[in-house]
Amino acid sequence: MERQAKSKRRARFDARVYTLCRQIPEGHVTTYGWIASAIDPPLGMEPFAYDRIKARWVGYAMARCPEDVPWHRVINSKGGLSLRPGHEHQKALLEDEGVRFTASGKVNLKQYGWKPS
Repeated sequence: MERQAKSKRRARFDARVYTLCRQIPEGHVTTYGWIASAIDPPLGMEPFAYDRIKARWVGYAMARCPEDVPWHRVINSKGGLSLRPGHEHQKALLEDEGVRFTASGKVNLKQYGWKPS
């Protein structure tokens, strides 16, 4: 029973992540942390504990996201892509939307960043 409750809490959290990601305008990016800061901690999780791992929770949700979620618009807090399989494809998708990368491979968050409200 507890496992089922955790699964439901995770699904509700993930749904909130996907709702926010679908709002990211084309040609903009957001960070895992910015998304997490716009979402309340999952039920039963202490806010202090959530604050320490919230960006990872968003990352876990993004790893399972449905096809209609613009996953490529979510990057790390330093303006970089997470170096995992597919990051070249992510960069190409962002460039196709007009996002430009610095010589060091970063996105200027002041120019292209979008923070959920």
